[in-house]
Amino acid sequence: MRVVAFISPKGGAGKTTAALVLGLGLAERGLRVAMIDGDPNKPLYEWSSLPARPAQLTVHPAPTLADVRDVYRSVRRIDPDWAILDTEGSVPGALAFTVVRPDLVVTPLAGSQLEAVQAFKAAEMVRAFGHQGGRTIPHRCLLTRIPAAIRPRAIRAIVEKLHDRQIALLPTALVEKEAFRALFALGGGFANVEANGVSGAPAARANAAAYLDSILDIVGRAAPLAA
Repeated sequence: MRVVAFISPKGGAGKTTAALVLGLGLAERGLRVAMIDGDPNKPLYEWSSLPARPAQLTVHPAPTLADVRDVYRSVRRIDPDWAILDTEGSVPGALAFTVVRPDLVVTPLAGSQLEAVQAFKAAEMVRAFGHQGGRTIPHRCLLTRIPAAIRPRAIRAIVEKLHDRQIALLPTALVEKEAFRALFALGGGFANVEANGVSGAPAARANAAAYLDSILDIVGRAAPLAA
């Protein structure tokens, strides 16, 4: 089982969207995915109550650290190919890393200097909890909510700051798309969004596939992809 966790000290960075898009992409490729919703507001669990949830993707609410511990044990018993943890961006949230021992931690951030500072805090938390556990936890930042027409110079300073702090960045950003927001309103995955005529759904699906491939390049594959 591969485990990917998402953490961001700043709300509104697209953390839950990034987690859901990853889970949907894996499920589309025929993999069994268990998503652990460690956000007290339970946005993923609410999404799972909407129609058209893929059968191979399950969502398990775990709003406290004790819940995360119990839910993770249950998830291991059902033995999915991937587990995805969406946790809050605080020290108590990062304590979950001592339970789930992720193969990769992802910190989403939108293209602003303020969110870059928050990404530094997240990187320090990941390093600290990895040190406590006697191992290095792979960590990547993910640019999110990026306008499709943004000029490279607009985010160059942020990328340079991350590089200066030796914080690696995923090569694919999640572009600002109505289709990503529509997932939480309509339920299901991109097929359902497309069926409802949401603008830009094919482009969002292509962006999501490239993002998934960038994760697979780091974590590897837990099972052969479906034909």
